[in-house]
Amino acid sequence: MIQLLHKTVMGTLRRLPLPAARLGFRAYNKALRILGPEHLATTYFGARLHCNPQDLIQRMILYFGVWEPDVSRVIEQNLSAGDVFVDVGANIGYDTLLASSRVGATGRVVSIEASPRTFALLQRNLAANPSSSNVRAVNAAVSDRPGTLDLYEINEGNIGAATTLASRGGTLMASVEALPLAEILKPDELARLRLIKMDVEGAEPPILRHLLEQLSRYPATMDIVVEASPDDDFEAWRDVFDRMRAAGFAAWAIENDYELEWYLRWRRPAKLQRVEAMPMRQQDLLFTRRS
Repeated sequence: MIQLLHKTVMGTLRRLPLPAARLGFRAYNKALRILGPEHLATTYFGARLHCNPQDLIQRMILYFGVWEPDVSRVIEQNLSAGDVFVDVGANIGYDTLLASSRVGATGRVVSIEASPRTFALLQRNLAANPSSSNVRAVNAAVSDRPGTLDLYEINEGNIGAATTLASRGGTLMASVEALPLAEILKPDELARLRLIKMDVEGAEPPILRHLLEQLSRYPATMDIVVEASPDDDFEAWRDVFDRMRAAGFAAWAIENDYELEWYLRWRRPAKLQRVEAMPMRQQDLLFTRRS
Protein backbone atom coordinates (compact mmCIF):
# COMPACT_ATOMS: atom_id res chain seq x y z
CA MET A 1 0.00 0.00 0.00
CA ILE A 2 2.80 2.42 0.93
CA GLN A 3 4.72 1.64 -2.28
CA LEU A 4 1.58 2.18 -4.37
CA LEU A 5 0.95 5.52 -2.67
CA HIS A 6 4.58 6.55 -3.23
CA LYS A 7 4.38 5.69 -6.95
CA THR A 8 1.14 7.62 -7.27
CA VAL A 9 2.60 10.73 -5.63
CA MET A 10 5.78 10.66 -7.72
CA GLY A 11 3.86 9.94 -10.92
CA THR A 12 1.64 12.95 -10.23
CA LEU A 13 4.61 15.21 -9.48
CA ARG A 14 6.36 14.28 -12.74
CA ARG A 15 3.29 15.28 -14.75
CA LEU A 16 3.02 18.72 -13.16
CA PRO A 17 4.62 21.88 -14.60
CA LEU A 18 8.13 22.27 -13.12
CA PRO A 19 7.35 25.11 -10.64
CA ALA A 20 4.44 23.13 -9.16
CA ALA A 21 6.45 19.89 -9.22
CA ARG A 22 9.30 21.51 -7.27
CA LEU A 23 6.90 22.75 -4.57
CA GLY A 24 5.15 19.39 -4.38
CA PHE A 25 8.44 17.52 -4.15
CA ARG A 26 9.67 19.70 -1.27
CA ALA A 27 6.40 19.25 0.61
CA TYR A 28 6.53 15.46 0.10
CA ASN A 29 10.18 15.35 1.18
CA LYS A 30 9.36 17.31 4.34
CA ALA A 31 6.47 14.93 5.12
CA LEU A 32 8.65 11.85 4.76
CA ARG A 33 11.37 13.34 6.95
CA ILE A 34 8.76 13.95 9.65
CA LEU A 35 7.61 10.34 9.37
CA GLY A 36 11.14 9.06 9.94
CA PRO A 37 14.84 9.61 9.20
CA GLU A 38 15.04 6.57 6.93
CA HIS A 39 12.87 4.74 4.42
CA LEU A 40 13.23 1.57 2.36
CA ALA A 41 13.48 2.41 -1.34
CA THR A 42 12.90 0.10 -4.30
CA THR A 43 14.97 0.74 -7.44
CA TYR A 44 13.74 0.30 -11.00
CA PHE A 45 15.73 -2.98 -11.17
CA GLY A 46 14.15 -4.34 -7.99
CA ALA A 47 16.84 -3.77 -5.34
CA ARG A 48 15.95 -2.55 -1.85
CA LEU A 49 18.02 0.18 -0.21
CA HIS A 50 17.74 1.93 3.14
CA CYS A 51 17.67 5.65 2.27
CA ASN A 52 17.83 8.85 4.30
CA PRO A 53 16.00 11.67 2.45
CA GLN A 54 18.45 14.23 3.86
CA ASP A 55 21.23 12.77 1.68
CA LEU A 56 21.32 13.82 -2.00
CA ILE A 57 21.97 10.40 -3.54
CA GLN A 58 19.70 8.50 -1.18
CA ARG A 59 16.93 11.06 -1.70
CA MET A 60 16.98 10.60 -5.48
CA ILE A 61 17.00 6.81 -5.16
CA LEU A 62 14.10 6.96 -2.70
CA TYR A 63 11.93 9.20 -4.87
CA PHE A 64 12.86 8.19 -8.41
CA GLY A 65 14.13 4.62 -7.97
CA VAL A 66 17.29 5.53 -9.87
CA TRP A 67 20.57 7.40 -9.47
CA GLU A 68 22.43 8.83 -12.48
CA PRO A 69 19.99 7.18 -14.91
CA ASP A 70 22.15 7.47 -18.03
CA VAL A 71 25.15 6.02 -16.18
CA SER A 72 22.87 3.23 -14.94
CA ARG A 73 21.93 2.34 -18.52
CA VAL A 74 25.59 2.25 -19.59
CA ILE A 75 26.30 -0.18 -16.74
CA GLU A 76 23.29 -2.29 -17.71
CA GLN A 77 24.18 -2.42 -21.39
CA ASN A 78 27.83 -3.31 -20.80
CA LEU A 79 27.34 -6.22 -18.40
CA SER A 80 26.19 -9.79 -19.04
CA ALA A 81 25.93 -12.98 -17.00
CA GLY A 82 29.34 -14.15 -15.78
CA ASP A 83 31.05 -10.74 -16.03
CA VAL A 84 33.01 -9.02 -13.27
CA PHE A 85 32.14 -5.44 -12.31
CA VAL A 86 34.26 -3.27 -10.01
CA ASP A 87 32.55 -0.41 -8.18
CA VAL A 88 35.26 2.01 -7.00
CA GLY A 89 33.54 4.43 -4.64
CA ALA A 90 30.48 2.26 -4.07
CA ASN A 91 28.70 4.58 -1.60
CA ILE A 92 25.57 2.81 -0.26
CA GLY A 93 25.59 0.20 -3.04
CA TYR A 94 23.23 1.38 -5.79
CA ASP A 95 25.58 0.63 -8.73
CA THR A 96 26.83 -2.48 -6.94
CA LEU A 97 23.32 -3.92 -6.74
CA LEU A 98 22.51 -2.89 -10.30
CA ALA A 99 25.59 -4.76 -11.53
CA SER A 100 24.83 -7.70 -9.24
CA SER A 101 21.47 -8.12 -10.95
CA ARG A 102 23.14 -8.08 -14.37
CA VAL A 103 26.11 -10.43 -13.86
CA GLY A 104 24.09 -13.09 -12.05
CA ALA A 105 25.22 -16.04 -9.97
CA THR A 106 28.16 -16.82 -12.26
CA GLY A 107 29.43 -13.24 -12.19
CA ARG A 108 31.11 -11.17 -9.51
CA VAL A 109 30.88 -7.61 -8.20
CA VAL A 110 33.76 -6.13 -6.20
CA SER A 111 32.31 -3.22 -4.23
CA ILE A 112 34.99 -0.88 -2.86
CA GLU A 113 34.16 1.91 -0.40
CA ALA A 114 36.75 3.88 1.60
CA SER A 115 34.58 5.51 4.28
CA PRO A 116 34.05 3.16 7.25
CA ARG A 117 30.74 4.85 8.03
CA THR A 118 29.43 4.55 4.46
CA PHE A 119 30.81 1.02 4.20
CA ALA A 120 28.54 0.03 7.11
CA LEU A 121 25.55 1.38 5.14
CA LEU A 122 26.73 -0.53 2.06
CA GLN A 123 26.90 -3.78 4.03
CA ARG A 124 23.43 -3.19 5.43
CA ASN A 125 21.99 -2.72 1.94
CA LEU A 126 23.75 -5.83 0.68
CA ALA A 127 22.19 -7.77 3.54
CA ALA A 128 18.75 -6.47 2.50
CA ASN A 129 19.19 -8.07 -0.94
CA PRO A 130 19.70 -11.86 -0.80
CA SER A 131 20.66 -11.92 -4.49
CA SER A 132 23.82 -9.93 -3.62
CA SER A 133 25.70 -13.11 -2.68
CA ASN A 134 27.82 -12.45 -5.80
CA VAL A 135 29.20 -9.25 -4.22
CA ARG A 136 32.53 -8.98 -2.40
CA ALA A 137 32.66 -5.75 -0.37
CA VAL A 138 36.02 -4.14 0.43
CA ASN A 139 36.57 -1.30 2.93
CA ALA A 140 39.61 0.44 1.43
CA ALA A 141 40.65 3.37 -0.72
CA VAL A 142 41.96 2.68 -4.21
CA SER A 143 45.25 4.48 -4.88
CA ASP A 144 48.38 4.27 -7.00
CA ARG A 145 50.43 2.75 -4.16
CA PRO A 146 49.90 0.85 -0.88
CA GLY A 147 49.66 2.97 2.24
CA THR A 148 47.21 5.08 4.21
CA LEU A 149 45.09 7.99 3.02
CA ASP A 150 43.16 10.61 4.98
CA LEU A 151 39.48 10.86 4.10
CA TYR A 152 37.64 14.19 4.31
CA GLU A 153 33.93 14.90 4.70
CA ILE A 154 32.80 17.71 2.42
CA ASN A 155 29.03 17.85 2.81
CA GLU A 156 26.85 16.28 5.50
CA GLY A 157 23.99 16.27 2.98
CA ASN A 158 25.96 14.11 0.53
CA ILE A 159 28.09 11.36 2.02
CA GLY A 160 29.21 10.53 -1.53
CA ALA A 161 31.21 13.77 -1.60
CA ALA A 162 33.81 12.35 0.83
CA THR A 163 37.27 12.58 -0.72
CA THR A 164 40.95 11.95 -0.13
CA LEU A 165 41.71 15.39 -1.61
CA ALA A 166 42.60 17.78 1.22
CA SER A 167 42.45 20.60 -1.35
CA ARG A 168 38.64 20.39 -1.36
CA GLY A 169 38.62 21.81 2.16
CA GLY A 170 36.71 19.15 4.05
CA THR A 171 36.84 17.91 7.63
CA LEU A 172 39.09 14.95 8.43
CA MET A 173 36.86 11.95 9.16
CA ALA A 174 39.14 8.90 8.97
CA SER A 175 42.49 7.50 7.88
CA VAL A 176 41.97 4.46 5.68
CA GLU A 177 43.99 1.68 4.09
CA ALA A 178 44.89 2.39 0.45
CA LEU A 179 45.83 -0.16 -2.23
CA PRO A 180 46.23 -0.25 -6.01
CA LEU A 181 43.22 -1.78 -7.73
CA ALA A 182 45.16 -4.76 -9.10
CA GLU A 183 46.16 -5.65 -5.51
CA ILE A 184 42.55 -5.56 -4.32
CA LEU A 185 41.27 -7.82 -7.09
CA LYS A 186 41.71 -11.58 -6.98
CA PRO A 187 43.27 -13.26 -10.06
CA ASP A 188 39.94 -14.63 -11.28
CA GLU A 189 38.25 -11.24 -10.84
CA LEU A 190 41.04 -9.53 -12.75
CA ALA A 191 40.88 -12.06 -15.59
CA ARG A 192 37.13 -11.65 -16.09
CA LEU A 193 36.90 -7.91 -15.42
CA ARG A 194 34.43 -6.35 -17.83
CA LEU A 195 33.62 -2.90 -16.40
CA ILE A 196 35.03 -0.53 -13.80
CA LYS A 197 32.93 2.33 -12.46
CA MET A 198 35.12 4.88 -10.67
CA ASP A 199 33.83 7.86 -8.69
CA VAL A 200 36.22 8.88 -5.93
CA GLU A 201 35.66 12.63 -5.94
CA GLY A 202 38.69 13.95 -7.80
CA ALA A 203 41.23 11.31 -6.77
CA GLU A 204 40.91 9.38 -10.06
CA PRO A 205 43.96 10.64 -12.08
CA PRO A 206 46.74 8.81 -10.17
CA ILE A 207 44.60 5.66 -10.01
CA LEU A 208 44.04 5.73 -13.76
CA ARG A 209 47.71 6.44 -14.51
CA HIS A 210 48.72 3.45 -12.41
CA LEU A 211 46.11 1.29 -14.13
CA LEU A 212 47.50 2.30 -17.55
CA GLU A 213 51.02 1.42 -16.43
CA GLN A 214 49.74 -2.11 -15.69
CA LEU A 215 47.24 -2.31 -18.55
CA SER A 216 48.62 -5.64 -19.78
CA ARG A 217 47.24 -7.24 -16.61
CA TYR A 218 43.68 -6.26 -17.54
CA PRO A 219 41.44 -7.79 -20.24
CA ALA A 220 41.40 -6.01 -23.60
CA THR A 221 37.60 -5.88 -23.41
CA MET A 222 37.59 -3.97 -20.11
CA ASP A 223 35.72 -0.63 -20.12
CA ILE A 224 35.89 2.19 -17.57
CA VAL A 225 33.16 4.61 -16.51
CA VAL A 226 34.60 7.54 -14.59
CA GLU A 227 33.41 10.85 -13.21
CA ALA A 228 36.01 13.34 -14.44
CA SER A 229 36.35 16.53 -12.36
CA PRO A 230 38.79 18.84 -14.21
CA ASP A 231 38.11 21.71 -11.80
CA ASP A 232 40.41 20.02 -9.28
CA ASP A 233 43.40 19.77 -11.63
CA PHE A 234 42.73 20.23 -15.33
CA GLU A 235 46.30 19.41 -16.39
CA ALA A 236 46.23 16.11 -14.50
CA TRP A 237 42.95 15.18 -16.11
CA ARG A 238 44.13 16.20 -19.58
CA ASP A 239 47.25 14.07 -19.11
CA VAL A 240 45.13 11.05 -18.12
CA PHE A 241 42.72 11.64 -21.01
CA ASP A 242 45.60 11.80 -23.50
CA ARG A 243 47.19 8.67 -22.02
CA MET A 244 43.89 6.81 -22.29
CA ARG A 245 43.58 7.82 -25.94
CA ALA A 246 47.19 6.75 -26.61
CA ALA A 247 46.43 3.35 -25.04
CA GLY A 248 43.62 2.82 -27.56
CA PHE A 249 40.62 3.97 -25.53
CA ALA A 250 37.91 6.06 -27.15
CA ALA A 251 36.03 8.44 -24.83
CA TRP A 252 32.25 8.89 -24.81
CA ALA A 253 30.36 11.50 -22.79
CA ILE A 254 27.45 10.25 -20.66
CA GLU A 255 24.63 12.69 -19.94
CA ASN A 256 24.26 13.44 -16.23
CA ASP A 257 22.85 16.09 -13.93
CA TYR A 258 22.16 16.26 -10.21
CA GLU A 259 19.40 18.88 -10.20
CA LEU A 260 15.87 17.95 -9.15
CA GLU A 261 14.45 19.46 -12.35
CA TRP A 262 16.54 17.10 -14.50
CA TYR A 263 15.22 14.06 -12.64
CA LEU A 264 11.65 15.32 -12.92
CA ARG A 265 12.03 15.76 -16.69
CA TRP A 266 14.10 12.62 -17.39
CA ARG A 267 12.35 10.01 -19.56
CA ARG A 268 15.03 8.08 -21.49
CA PRO A 269 18.85 7.96 -21.84
CA ALA A 270 20.54 10.39 -24.21
CA LYS A 271 22.79 9.10 -26.97
CA LEU A 272 26.45 8.86 -25.99
CA GLN A 273 28.62 11.55 -27.56
CA ARG A 274 32.19 10.90 -28.79
CA VAL A 275 34.74 13.16 -27.04
CA GLU A 276 38.08 13.97 -28.67
CA ALA A 277 39.58 16.22 -25.96
CA MET A 278 39.34 16.48 -22.19
CA PRO A 279 36.12 18.36 -21.28
CA MET A 280 36.53 21.64 -19.41
CA ARG A 281 33.80 20.83 -16.89
CA GLN A 282 32.76 17.83 -14.81
CA GLN A 283 31.73 15.01 -17.12
CA ASP A 284 30.96 11.32 -16.81
CA LEU A 285 32.99 9.43 -19.41
CA LEU A 286 32.98 5.92 -20.82
CA PHE A 287 36.44 4.76 -21.96
CA THR A 288 36.42 1.72 -24.23
CA ARG A 289 38.74 -0.02 -26.68
CA ARG A 290 35.83 -1.77 -28.37
CA SER A 291 34.31 -0.63 -31.66
